[in-house]
Amino acid sequence: MFLMAGTLATAWAQGIGFSWRIELDAPAEVQPLLERHMDIFRYRDRPEVDAAMLNRLVDRAVGDARRLLATEGYFMPQVEAQSTAANGVSVVRIHIVPGAAARVAAVDIRFTGAIFEGRDETERMARIKGRWLLPVDAPFRQTAWEDAKDALLRELVLDGYPAAQIVASEALVDPQVNRVTLDVEVNSGPLFKFGAIEVIGLGRYPKAIVQNLSPFRVGERYTHDAVLRYQSELQASGFFQSASVAVDADLAHANAAPVVVRVVEYPLSKVDLGVGYSTDTGPRTQAAYTHYRAFRPGWQGQTKLRLDAKQQSLDGELALTPESGGWRNRVGVEAARTDVAGLISRRLGLTARRTWRTPQQESDVVLKFQEEENKVAAGPADTLKALTLNYAWTLRRVDDILRPKRGYLLNLQIGGAAEPLLSSQSFARGYARALYVVPFGRDDRLHLRGEFGAVLAASREGIPSEFLFRAGGDQSIRGYAYQSLGVVQGAATVGARYLGVGTVEYQHDFSEKWGGALFADAGNAADTLASFRAVYGYGAGLRWITPAGSVNFDIARASETGKLRLHFTLGARF
Repeated sequence: MFLMAGTLATAWAQGIGFSWRIELDAPAEVQPLLERHMDIFRYRDRPEVDAAMLNRLVDRAVGDARRLLATEGYFMPQVEAQSTAANGVSVVRIHIVPGAAARVAAVDIRFTGAIFEGRDETERMARIKGRWLLPVDAPFRQTAWEDAKDALLRELVLDGYPAAQIVASEALVDPQVNRVTLDVEVNSGPLFKFGAIEVIGLGRYPKAIVQNLSPFRVGERYTHDAVLRYQSELQASGFFQSASVAVDADLAHANAAPVVVRVVEYPLSKVDLGVGYSTDTGPRTQAAYTHYRAFRPGWQGQTKLRLDAKQQSLDGELALTPESGGWRNRVGVEAARTDVAGLISRRLGLTARRTWRTPQQESDVVLKFQEEENKVAAGPADTLKALTLNYAWTLRRVDDILRPKRGYLLNLQIGGAAEPLLSSQSFARGYARALYVVPFGRDDRLHLRGEFGAVLAASREGIPSEFLFRAGGDQSIRGYAYQSLGVVQGAATVGARYLGVGTVEYQHDFSEKWGGALFADAGNAADTLASFRAVYGYGAGLRWITPAGSVNFDIARASETGKLRLHFTLGARF
């Protein structure tokens, strides 16, 4: 389809008024390119243009258009430009028929350097060639050609060959048949391996902290992902306000490239204060004190107080020096009180924890002793105790952890207690939670969420409420109050041995900052599988898209009561 574009420009030269305009007759797909970059369009609003200058611009217009069209793969265009005068106005008419766009006829990618000599790199070279972004029969454009070369080089630079270079590249055009032959030669340079770590900026902490957080060892193959992960681990460790990691790409040091780490330490201690609000637990205030050298260098101590309408807690934790390989040991003490759905619980606990974390994966082994007092309104208090050993594993495979548009999240837990070992009741507990995000185009996605749990025991009596299940609330079944679904005991709802919750949610982005959702939640918590009966919550929501993730406002209707309930959350429901 061809469009006509007209522009009127007025200029004054030598004291005589001079008016002119442009009429462009060209297909819509190339018209913006021509108007943005042709000289004659760049001068259309300048007052210094006179008749002589306009003639020079018209003379250059054909060449300008041909060069610009060639960047989009049009190598045999028909271009006409002429100027005529009518009623005292000079009219420049540019007529363009670009013809058929050229396509790629053949691609030849050659490797030299260490990658070509390595026995284990043959398959890798084949994979890189297979991911070439401008394959045979693809439309040829200059920008696509440059992007393809950049992507090719990036695959080497980020994985083993930071000194790689494109030493030759050529696009041979046959305009008679509109075909382009591409030729690229890449020299990988030497294979780089990680060398010794040099740390700059340490004052109060031992160098071992920085070394132990490294995800690689001296002599391992260089990858940019490992460098980014190392930097992320340093920043998340709690020791440093900032951290940067750089690898010396000097060819002379390729076999043991020095790793330079620059850090800025936190002050010796800090205080964090915060307030918030949840539709589950109401207004909240929180205070935390952290000491970054508790008892000895490398140990961190933290005390945290949290107060909200339904839960209050005070806990302290001592995190020991990170070990080589990323593991870290922690010991802690906690005191908590909750008043939810008619059940009042008071808990004292001692915890020993061993953790390992990366941005994609987490492992936690927890040994915990706790004593708990549970009281149902107008009923007697029940005192329980348990010494539990628990393991939790989390896997993240999403494109954006704050607001995923594709991928999945998975959390698995297993644990239990034995009555002879300081416990009121023997039990085994399993729990799984997952979120799967399916994209539909750029602006739509489907969230599929599941949550399942089971406690194997003779009965729920004697098991602390922390290890039983209740459902309902912002992160469970919307339309129902927080933890209001479970076993009814008098006027209270207490924990059950079985949990099953599922969610289907369709999201659509209206703009970069706003989106909407339609959803249905189903599930319940029950003390036996035979008594399990699903209830439903369904509704619609608004999504405010921020740099910190999606702020979610949902209105849900409960199938059991027919009542509407507002839910407010931040981030993906996982």
